[in-house]
Amino acid sequence: MTAITLPRGLRDNRAAWAFGVLLVTWIGAILFAKGFDSVSSVRYLVQTAAFLGIVGVGQTLVVMMSGIDLSVSGVVALSAVVCAQVASGSGGTTGVVVALVASVLVGVANAAGVTWLRVPPMVMTLATGTIVAGALLVYTNGSPKSAKVPLLASLANDRVVGIPLAFLLWLGITAVAVWLLHASRIGRYVFALGNGERASRASGVPLARTAFVAYGACSLLAGVAGLVLLGFTSTSSLTMGNPYQLLSIASVVLGGTSILGGRGHVLGTVAGALMLTLLTALLASWNMSEGARQIVLGLLIIGLLLAYARERRS
Repeated sequence: MTAITLPRGLRDNRAAWAFGVLLVTWIGAILFAKGFDSVSSVRYLVQTAAFLGIVGVGQTLVVMMSGIDLSVSGVVALSAVVCAQVASGSGGTTGVVVALVASVLVGVANAAGVTWLRVPPMVMTLATGTIVAGALLVYTNGSPKSAKVPLLASLANDRVVGIPLAFLLWLGITAVAVWLLHASRIGRYVFALGNGERASRASGVPLARTAFVAYGACSLLAGVAGLVLLGFTSTSSLTMGNPYQLLSIASVVLGGTSILGGRGHVLGTVAGALMLTLLTALLASWNMSEGARQIVLGLLIIGLLLAYARERRS
């Protein structure tokens, strides 16, 4: 019997595999659960996936250069909490601007620690995330405010020809990230650093500039996600970003990006975020407890990683 051989381009395209697994998962959800074949269900899933997806795009920029950002959960909360606090006194636009500036400053601190102090990315970003969490606790005295900002409510909940605006925002951010990573000079630097920092330095790749762009963009996008979440719920919480710390990394890796850097595609992260959101909704539809959902979701992620995203570096 002659074995079926896939074209090499398809075999090596991890993003395509991620979308393939997403399609199979969606078909399974339609067959084994109720409601997943309705337009309203699809619309809600892509809307809620946008929150994770925006954070995931930023995480992709960092992971691609062989880094990692564990502060994104703190930045999501920082952005929402600061915006709600400021908006309650100075207005929504001021709150949005202050929140985004604060978010970028966290990314600048991460990049400075990684490049100038030579602190490992995991340690540096975990430390900044912990500092942000503590600062928010002091800033709000443990009681963050709620705020309804019309611009953010529109971004989170409105639709354009039936498509959630949050999803369109995510796609727009993804398009910019695709250009940045795959069609610009800074993208070539990111891939070069992911394939070997020492060789990249010898080749004249500007490590500091590239790190500041990647970590700054990652924190900025985590801040954007926090603002959209604030618009979606009209409330802020000190822990609202916690789910996005590891799920953003999982969406990147499930989308086919190498956790070791230097290989992957932003579009794969889109599939990864949709897949994780779909799996979470599917488990919830089966009335599983929160603990059981976390266990099953973790096992499914491990299985998918073993299937097509396990790292092999020669």
